[in-house]
Amino acid sequence: MVLCSCDDTTYRSSVPAFPVRMELNIWAEYPHFVQSNTLQYLVFQKPRYEGVDYVGYAGLLVHIGMDGAYHAYDLACPHCLSRDEVIEPDAALFAWFAVCPVCGEEYDLSYGLGVPVKGISKEALRQYTTRFDPQKGKLYITP
Repeated sequence: MVLCSCDDTTYRSSVPAFPVRMELNIWAEYPHFVQSNTLQYLVFQKPRYEGVDYVGYAGLLVHIGMDGAYHAYDLACPHCLSRDEVIEPDAALFAWFAVCPVCGEEYDLSYGLGVPVKGISKEALRQYTTRFDPQKGKLYITP
């Protein structure tokens, strides 16, 4: 007996795939953005250096979750897909959430999942891979 499956379980975001690449020198450029400072964030709507940095579809939100890990998301709401009206960390909620100004969806950032918790979206924020090199003090963000 042979069992076959045709289900493709690969996650595909509705946010279009655009190039993502950023290298942040945390110690030299962003000394406040260390892993012990949970719920801090940086927003990049445009590349810092043309031809070197790539910020995805609508820009990058880089966040330190309650787990002390770095997380990166595209700034586009997966429901609205706007490149101009992008999600914004809610400072009143200690940046645990990001809110879409168009549809009002709230996304939970606290543990790095970016899942919708209030509103109409059924899809999490598009996430990117982060890797911190403690010897160099650099954070690398890739697709």
